[in-house]
Amino acid sequence: MKKTELMQRYGMKVKEYIKKVEEDDSCGILCPPTDAQTGLNVLINHFLGEDWYVVDPVSPRQVNTVAILEILYRYPKPRIRKWFKK
Repeated sequence: MKKTELMQRYGMKVKEYIKKVEEDDSCGILCPPTDAQTGLNVLINHFLGEDWYVVDPVSPRQVNTVAILEILYRYPKPRIRKWFKK
């Protein structure tokens, strides 16, 4: 399966997701619900890029773990001490 086919099947582009949320008014003024996998796919596309993928033959749950670790590695949480330094 080609990478573009995988993205069409499993991923949603960030702009598409924002448009979908803005158009969905089923919950009134509140944001519509999102299932966990769709949310994770949007975050993967946003933080790792829309062309990010795993070449290893692993399950989707393992791909989720790899993506989370990659996001945490690339975007570490800043230390609170830095905020209080004068």
